[in-house]
Amino acid sequence: MPSHCSHQPGQALPPMRCLELIDYVLHNHESPTTIIICSSRETFLKTLHLSLQADTTSEEPTSTTANNQLHPLLLPTIHQLAASKTVELAFAPNLPHLRAYLASYTPGRSSVLGKPVSAKPGNRIPMLAIYGLLALHRATTEYSVQGLSRSLAVAAEAAHTWGMQLILTEDADSLELRNMEPVVEGERAVSQNCWKEQVPLLNSSITLSSDRAWAGRTVEVGAVVAKWCRITRERNMS
Repeated sequence: MPSHCSHQPGQALPPMRCLELIDYVLHNHESPTTIIICSSRETFLKTLHLSLQADTTSEEPTSTTANNQLHPLLLPTIHQLAASKTVELAFAPNLPHLRAYLASYTPGRSSVLGKPVSAKPGNRIPMLAIYGLLALHRATTEYSVQGLSRSLAVAAEAAHTWGMQLILTEDADSLELRNMEPVVEGERAVSQNCWKEQVPLLNSSITLSSDRAWAGRTVEVGAVVAKWCRITRERNMS
């Protein structure tokens, strides 16, 4: 049944790499939680594999034990095993797929079997996390206030219906490939400019091209997202 818990305002978090997203959710969520990956399963697994390789090889080995050669997310700790059973993973390779999934969303069986070990009431929340929503729109004629609002409205409704917090974030690696200007956060450069991109009010008959500007009135993506989510510069839970 839909939850009657108090509504948690959505959050638009800084862009993350896929490993960072998984780590964030595992350490902050409560059951039920769903992560929607806005790509195909094959593309995501390939990206995850490359991230694991890069993360593992970039660190200096400190031990010869087998476990120390594994990425922390692969270590078979009690918390990792328990938490991973309470997170449902879904894939939306295109916009119609994403909207159809959200419109009929019901937390899956895998996400309601149990609760994470050491979960503390009031500290963790059920999440409906969408990874790459902007990127999914950017490749279509619906990268606009109209198109984004339509998707965000159905996402917010799904989260509200089930008493979950809507979480939005983009793929940091893909933003770097698009040469988006980073913002320094502590000792780390994080691209925030995905929220500052300009989009037209209405859907267009053509897709966004990097060598031209939109004609007519435009609005910052962040202004559209802010109607449903609070845009934050940090990943701390509120």
